[in-house]
Amino acid sequence: MLVSTIVSALSLFAAASAQSSATTTATSTSAIHSVVASAAPGTNGYDYIGCYNETTGVPGTAGTRAITNGKMDTGDNTTVAECLQYCGQNSYQFAGLEYSKECWCGSNLSPFSNKLPESNCSLACVGNDTELCGGYLALSLYNLTSKKAGSDDSSSSTKGAASSVSASSWSYVLGAGAVALTLGAAL
Repeated sequence: MLVSTIVSALSLFAAASAQSSATTTATSTSAIHSVVASAAPGTNGYDYIGCYNETTGVPGTAGTRAITNGKMDTGDNTTVAECLQYCGQNSYQFAGLEYSKECWCGSNLSPFSNKLPESNCSLACVGNDTELCGGYLALSLYNLTSKKAGSDDSSSSTKGAASSVSASSWSYVLGAGAVALTLGAAL
């Protein structure tokens, strides 16, 4: 009887220990994923310039996006490199990743889009959980700083980060955005 009680106690101890170990492993694994994700430096001629707000909810923008005069793609395998390659096909000045899987490309950045704390762009990319792909109404923003070989240099987009563009050119950008919106172009 004593032997059977000891065996039962040891079995219960082993089961409890295994369950505790599995819980600890699952907890430490999820903690690692949230710590490892970081902003990718950029590729394909693009450099990371920071986390910027989306402008769809900003008063006075009529729902216009932060990145305009371009295109958008979304998917379940989105990565920073994939988005930058997608935007680089047409040498769009700006590329931005939002909400883990949205890739936005465009020639212009709205003056209503401002740099945010990096903590606002804290969502990992669905295609690579070690990279950050923006946040809720927040873009991990990349700027085209050098064109890849063989690209068309006739682009009329403004070079440089939004902070380096003069105030006078923003009225032109807003005008272009309004014309594109009026004409019904996809933004």
